[in-house]
Amino acid sequence: MTGMSRRTFLSLSTAVAAGAAATSLTGCGSAAKKTGEAASAKVKLPSYVPFTKIKPDLPPNAKGLSAGFLSYPDKLVRSVAKTPGDGSKVTLLTEIWTQPPTPKGSNAYWEKVDKALGVDLTAILGTDPGYEQKFSAVIAGGDLPDLLWIPPNQGIQHIAELLEAKCADITEYVSGDAVKTYPNLAAMTPAHWKTAVVNGKIWGAPVPYPAFGQVYAGNPKVWAKTDGIQASGTEEFLDKCKEVTGGKTWALEPIYVNAVNVLCQSFGAPNKWRQNKDGSLTWFQETDEYTAALDFVVKLKKAGVFYPGDPKMADAYIKMAQGAIGATVHANPYNARNDIRVQDPELASEIMIPFAAGGNQPHHHYHLGTIGYTAIKKGDEKRVRMLLRVLDYLAAPFGSKEREFLEYGAEGEDFTYDKHGFPSRTKQGKQQVEGLYSGLQTATTSPFALIASSFPGDERAQDVKDVYAAEQKLIETAVRNPTVGHYSDAYTQHYGRMSTEATDLVNDIVSGRKKIGEWKPFWAEWKNKGLEQMAREFQKSIEKSA
Repeated sequence: MTGMSRRTFLSLSTAVAAGAAATSLTGCGSAAKKTGEAASAKVKLPSYVPFTKIKPDLPPNAKGLSAGFLSYPDKLVRSVAKTPGDGSKVTLLTEIWTQPPTPKGSNAYWEKVDKALGVDLTAILGTDPGYEQKFSAVIAGGDLPDLLWIPPNQGIQHIAELLEAKCADITEYVSGDAVKTYPNLAAMTPAHWKTAVVNGKIWGAPVPYPAFGQVYAGNPKVWAKTDGIQASGTEEFLDKCKEVTGGKTWALEPIYVNAVNVLCQSFGAPNKWRQNKDGSLTWFQETDEYTAALDFVVKLKKAGVFYPGDPKMADAYIKMAQGAIGATVHANPYNARNDIRVQDPELASEIMIPFAAGGNQPHHHYHLGTIGYTAIKKGDEKRVRMLLRVLDYLAAPFGSKEREFLEYGAEGEDFTYDKHGFPSRTKQGKQQVEGLYSGLQTATTSPFALIASSFPGDERAQDVKDVYAAEQKLIETAVRNPTVGHYSDAYTQHYGRMSTEATDLVNDIVSGRKKIGEWKPFWAEWKNKGLEQMAREFQKSIEKSA
């Protein structure tokens, strides 16, 4: 997923959705019983059939290592046999991460998309921030879109009730070998599909995302005096931060919750939940490891190495590229390089690998693997299958004619090939293609790959190699969230408020407005306000699927 804003990885890629207000969906019925955690353990996931017509230069693996493509294919292949649509009107609710496209009536690319998909597409394009409000307003209006993107962590509650009342259960169409009817959807892994399971049913097409989680990216010019950002432990990291801070430069951005989330990996904190020997679960923020990381971030703050800005600052990447900030947190290793290349095409940021701290081995945290899924409005089988074919087209992989068309439009009008053979959007392409493709890609896309053409600048192949190498190092200590693919009604109900309160407390503690001694009591209170119920429900689902 490209083009995501600063707020996006706070709400989609971390355990703490900063500032996300819990949104209650009304008018969706109450047919969904409180049995989702048990039912979700039994669903048969779709078979995995990887796309093999285009061979990557750097191979992926089952642990999450991304495929790497160092050049653009000389010859593209077909991934969709025929036009998927039936000529009918289709409405899509999705989110865009860039400027809105030229409206449909005057957008030639949009007309081409209609023709390629075989539908008359209306796209309701939410923006960032504000998608949760747009989502709730559309649902409250009563006229459900044919396709609606459901994000994972934007504070939207009662999703299970909405799905049961108004959306199509697609389990029989994609479970097991049935998914082979939709070969691009079949190229998604079981880990992708798990995130679209609620109440023991599969509700939509996943939106694949890099397998890896948050990392620090350093401006190599800032860290040159310390031989780079890599450190052997907390003492060396603190010393390096102090050394690069001075004048108009500070070592770290002031988004404190992200600092703790990245550095708690060094202290060995679990990935969202720790599965204990007796099968019980412990939330990562209530662990001693997370508390130790929080305490270390307080020390960093007292040392004056954080940029003196807003903990929700939106221009940290710009300041990092300019050298005012030495390191910023990014959603994953790919973004750690790409986000800064966007700001300065000649700046190759360094990806920090978690060091050992607190006497523990580091644990890099895998991401969920998706940023949600796109559900389908209830309808007869013919209609649902047609919409699945449309989603299958949108999931066309790199190296296919369909993917090139979706991402770049028509050659000569919307894009041209540059001196390296990579597609490059024209002025018309930027106006007409970029925004609409952002929304289509949010609805669903192919499994993530490191693609040279997705990086700005002239060192694209090297960027792929560098990020691939960083992923190889991260895999050595990477751990997964044990609850992915399992459902908890309590998590859906309480997570938004809990995470917002936790973020506020982190900011207060690091800023000195509150003491770190208030951290543990906060979680003791939350055990009785929903946290313990979340853990029990997730545990029950995990045990039933064993």
